Amino acid sequence: MKCPKKTFIGEDVIFDTNYPEDIVIEEGVRLTVGVRIVTHFMNPKTGSYDRGQVHVGKGAYIGMGTMVVKPVTIGEGAIVGAGAIVTKDIPSNEVWAGNPARFIRKR
Repeated sequence: MKCPKKTFIGEDVIFDTNYPEDIVIEEGVRLTVGVRIVTHFMNPKTGSYDRGQVHVGKGAYIGMGTMVVKPVTIGEGAIVGAGAIVTKDIPSNEVWAGNPARFIRKR
């Protein structure tokens, strides 16, 4: 996992420990309480892991209790509302929320 010094990581944030190298967190990111970042799932047909990278862009904010599921890129300056389930890319400077996460507005 790559994570610069100016990043805030709140309490009870969980990172996928099987493939931490698949997580990239850029400078100024805020991961609030209870965020989960998952980079793999077990494929029930093969028994092997399906992996994918999670990339969180500079200055992005991820709200409390959000789950981010691979493969996904959260763009620079994006905001993800509390409790969202992120399963697809979020462009820079957009606000997304919900389950599954969906576009709300531009910043």
